[in-house]
Order: sequence, then structure tokens, then C-alpha cells
Amino acid sequence: MGILIKGNFRTKLTSKLSKYRSKDKTPEYQKEIFSELFSKFPQFKAHVAAYVERNYCGVVINDEDHSNPDTLIDMLGFDELRMLNRWIADRNKPKILRHK
Repeated sequence: MGILIKGNFRTKLTSKLSKYRSKDKTPEYQKEIFSELFSKFPQFKAHVAAYVERNYCGVVINDEDHSNPDTLIDMLGFDELRMLNRWIADRNKPKILRHK
């Protein structure tokens, strides 16, 4: 059975999130971005849950065990945090289609 997530992709990002620096390799910065996205965007939380359930067998994200991002930050690697952060922070950037 699926759960409907009410995520509005037109929700404006805060100025900090809209200026997200994906190449910033500072763990504190990536953790701060992850925490803000996880707390404020249900669609991001759903995406993180799907990623974790797909890549970590036997681990399920639910609000009882993972109501805040801190428990997940300890579990995910640095590159995973950056990849997940990029998913939503880069969502409004135009994609260039190239024809062969």
C-alpha cells in the first residue's frame, strides 16, 4: 500500500537553499542543508526514504524512528548526503536536451 505525500514542487526555496553549493565538501554545510530540506519539504523526505529503502536492505524510514534528520545523517555517507541534497536544490534548473 502506498502513502500519498503532499509535496508542492512549486514551493520556493529559502535563499540559503536556492544558493546551494553542491561542490562544497564541508560536511557541516551538507548536513545543514540536508536537515533543512528534510524538515521543510515532504517530497524530499519521501525521496530520502525511497533511497534508503532501496539501498539499505531492512532499513525503513518512518516518522517514529526518523522524525528528524539527525538519525539519518549518521547513517548516510557524505557523498550520499550531497547527492540527496542536489536532488531538490537543483530541481528548477533548466535541463538542456541534446539531439544526436
